[in-house]
Amino acid sequence: MAWGCALLLGVLAWLGWPAADDAAAQAGGTAPLAAAPSQRGTQADGRAGVEAGGALRVDAELRRLFDYQLAALGERDLSAVRKAVQQALQSQLSGAALRQALELFDRYVAYRRALSETKLAGGSAAEGLQRMRALRLQFLSAQEVTGLFGSEDVYDDFTVKRLRIMADAGLSAAQRAAQLKALEAGLPAELRAARQEPIKHLALAEAEEALKKQGGGEQELYALRAGMVGQAAADRLSQLDREQAQWQSRVDAYRRDAQRVQATPGLDAARRDQALADLRARRFNAREQLRLEAFIPPQ
Repeated sequence: MAWGCALLLGVLAWLGWPAADDAAAQAGGTAPLAAAPSQRGTQADGRAGVEAGGALRVDAELRRLFDYQLAALGERDLSAVRKAVQQALQSQLSGAALRQALELFDRYVAYRRALSETKLAGGSAAEGLQRMRALRLQFLSAQEVTGLFGSEDVYDDFTVKRLRIMADAGLSAAQRAAQLKALEAGLPAELRAARQEPIKHLALAEAEEALKKQGGGEQELYALRAGMVGQAAADRLSQLDREQAQWQSRVDAYRRDAQRVQATPGLDAARRDQALADLRARRFNAREQLRLEAFIPPQ
């Protein structure tokens, strides 16, 4: 934990950030920031709240609030991103909860910075997960980790166990099917439903494609989704559309900058590759870089 705290203090000193108490006290004098280019036309994700006793609620919604603003890194520097997070939090929190949220954001950023600089590859998938989770605990308490990453960790553990079952050559087809069924049944209801949604949405995808060919717009698309899968699911799908558009905008911006790096005169292959790696690290966290490879293979 000492190393994590030292890195966090280094990040704050380098940026010239105020302490969480000072930042909260400056709330009234900060002019609202305009949306980053890739976030224009999107709905801010996540929310912040408090528990019954007034303490900050640390959950996946708070992490989504952090990540939505951090997605603008590259378009904004980290100090500007923090100001955007501060303003989002100020609209939902006050007092001790606001100060706690800002302090948690600082540690979350330090964790993500360390994660981007840590090699998780090598060994089994389970070993990689263990290294990542050990790194989290250098910056976050166990309770905070559960709140921010709980559902994600449950699903990661499920995936590792599923891979082990699929790779077990000693199982018959019937045994493998039985173990996979039991593993699926052990998932929390919300994750089980999430895994079933892609199958349920196959018919919806076909209907959406037909609607688009007929020239249907966003309102018609929302009505179609609400009628087939319900209003709540239609809201989630609309949010996913916005997130996908935001992701594509970030990928397009990276692609343009990568092309400029490749066209820079005087760069040998090694320096070019390092410049591209540095660009990816500034624009995307470790998990996003894996996703990026599906869009743009490493040069």
